[in-house]
Amino acid sequence: GGRRSEVFLKGTVCDDLSLILRNGEIIEELVSEVQKEVYDVTIIGKSQNSKKDYELSQYIDSSIFIVNNYKPDRNYKILLAINSLPGTKKAIKYSVRIAQAFNIGIEILFISKDNTPESNLKTIGEWAAKFLRRNKINFMSSYEVGDAEKIINKKSDKNHILIMSSESSNPLKTFFKGNTPLKILKDTQSSVLVVK
Repeated sequence: GGRRSEVFLKGTVCDDLSLILRNGEIIEELVSEVQKEVYDVTIIGKSQNSKKDYELSQYIDSSIFIVNNYKPDRNYKILLAINSLPGTKKAIKYSVRIAQAFNIGIEILFISKDNTPESNLKTIGEWAAKFLRRNKINFMSSYEVGDAEKIINKKSDKNHILIMSSESSNPLKTFFKGNTPLKILKDTQSSVLVVK
């Protein structure tokens, strides 16, 4: 069995935060606890074993933040990768909360597989710009065409908090279809928030 200790924290950004420290059979324990307790975000440190990160991000039901190369004095930037996935609006809202908490701007990266303009990508882009302006967030946008994994890994570095939505919360679907966030997770130098 594992050992678990829980601490409740009050903060300036949110009131309802509990911090759980644990060791033991982490994957099985976290999966069952997240299902039982219904957490918004699970935060883990990136491990040397990308298979463990992959399993955690695939089977945990909450959004998952994988912290990588963290330095408290680093000037972080948010890189928000947007495509036409269903969870994109939630990813945009999370990025705004983080930008407000740390008083930093957002770089939006729109990614399209090919040159044919996706109408829902344009719609989500307009919604995002309006939402960010309304929340007084400094942002800039760029549009890239091609393989999302290659583009994001080229654009992101250890100064970024990379935010993107999950392709699927269904592990079987993910297994058969492949999953861009999980592939990016394997190679990136940035901390990554996968929003589900």
